Amino acid sequence: MTDHFATIWETVADSYGDQTALIHGETARNWAEFDDRAARLASAFLDAGVQAGDTVAIDLYNCSEYLEVFFAALKIRAVPANVNYRYLDEEMHELLRQADARVLVHHASFADRVSLASKGLGLRLVIEIDDEALARTPADGTVAYESLLAAFPPAARIDRPGSDVFLSFTGGTTGLPKGVEYVIDRSVNNTAVLGRLNLGLEDLDWAAPAADRAVALRRTHQPPVAVPASPMMHSTGLIMASLPVLALGGTVVTLTSRSFDADELFRSIERHRPSTVSIVGDAFARPMLRALDAKAATGTAYNTSCLVTITSAGVAWSGDVKEALLQHMPQVALVDSCGSTEGATIGSQVVRHGERASTDAFVPAQGILIIRPEDESVIPQGSDELGQFLLPTVGRGYRNDPERTAAVFRTIGDQRYVLPGDWGRWNPDGTVTLVGRGTSTINTGGEKVFPEEVQKVALLHGDVEDCLVFGVPDERFGQRVVAVVEPIAGHDLDLTELLSFVRARLAGYKVPRQATVATVPRAPNGKVLYDEARRLFADR
Repeated sequence: MTDHFATIWETVADSYGDQTALIHGETARNWAEFDDRAARLASAFLDAGVQAGDTVAIDLYNCSEYLEVFFAALKIRAVPANVNYRYLDEEMHELLRQADARVLVHHASFADRVSLASKGLGLRLVIEIDDEALARTPADGTVAYESLLAAFPPAARIDRPGSDVFLSFTGGTTGLPKGVEYVIDRSVNNTAVLGRLNLGLEDLDWAAPAADRAVALRRTHQPPVAVPASPMMHSTGLIMASLPVLALGGTVVTLTSRSFDADELFRSIERHRPSTVSIVGDAFARPMLRALDAKAATGTAYNTSCLVTITSAGVAWSGDVKEALLQHMPQVALVDSCGSTEGATIGSQVVRHGERASTDAFVPAQGILIIRPEDESVIPQGSDELGQFLLPTVGRGYRNDPERTAAVFRTIGDQRYVLPGDWGRWNPDGTVTLVGRGTSTINTGGEKVFPEEVQKVALLHGDVEDCLVFGVPDERFGQRVVAVVEPIAGHDLDLTELLSFVRARLAGYKVPRQATVATVPRAPNGKVLYDEARRLFADR
């Protein structure tokens, strides 16, 4: 049997149909319902002329329907694709065009934007989910989700090759979006790696076929429960939490708030008793820490005893924040994974109570290389030379972009690699340090500055909640280093003192020449909105 998410999930539905698969608010759906609803939606896709390889775009907040649409597309070998729900007309139109989208599923609250962005694209089916409890009638040309499910019988099951793909789009906050094609059988294998790392299930037979493993799990273990606290339209929420847990026949619990609410997360943990939660670095971890501190101050702490791991990817997770979280949750392992949306992992750091935590040092993932970008020669372990990471990937390239695929992806032997632009070095203990992203590197007077390094130091200051460092044009130096700094609520931040603090710890050319106090603009997934940050800085 070929490992394929749709086939695994159908097997779980046949074996444990009455067990819970999805929970959103007060609505729980078991595995039989998950499979049936996805199969009915798949039938509607087929009726609209959707074929294998056609793209189904998902423009939704976190909800159970997000995973139903994903499952439905995979059932008929179509290609599910995430849409960043913050995209405006041009970005969304470009994503749908680049993806060759044939179906778009969106929340009703996005209807006006969807109407503008989808013009002239030849969509075969536009489906609306009522997220406003208005019992509204969709606009002409749009079909209500629940009505569509009621109108179609379940699609027949088919055989599917592991070479099918799904799309993970990224880049809309720094430029036009690009979609990475994730190969499904490689992605299923990746869920086994993530399952062992994130779920504490070392004693499972991880060499068994994925469907067999999911069925066998219940004989010896409680099925895992995950809460993707970050949006599933960002790869962390989907790939770090949802897919590994569903591949083991477990349960995914989605939060109902439109933006991250740490107290809602902890109430959900108390109610649903998940084994793992996925977040996106400090953007989520710092509010979580404040919520834990505030709750503990009342004399009654949140009950988080069910948690085995909290996993993070996508944004830096400061070592001091990790250590503070573990004071509240000493049984939890904090799993900090470092990688790229191109389907690759640099490495991971697992920290437990009583251990020192790092922000940027990771145990390297299997097979990674550090190379000299000028000739792509390999930098050996034991050298501290700075280079770029060349990483094994589950991706095969960018959708409809052969030029960019050729520039970033490599095939060495039978392994696909990606060169995402991340710079780092080997450490004497065999770990690797991520220094920064090549795309955000600042060249000031011929010196190279990695913003991540400066931000890490600024975040050590006791009055700083968040910090973003970037370059702006400078007549003398080409670029100058500047910063947007967000103080901790209720703290008075002295920028002169902060810059002196940074200067005492870094070379002078790395210290921001200008800084402004403001809220660092971030998307719901925790990613920085660089264009907004630059406009904010220029205005001030």
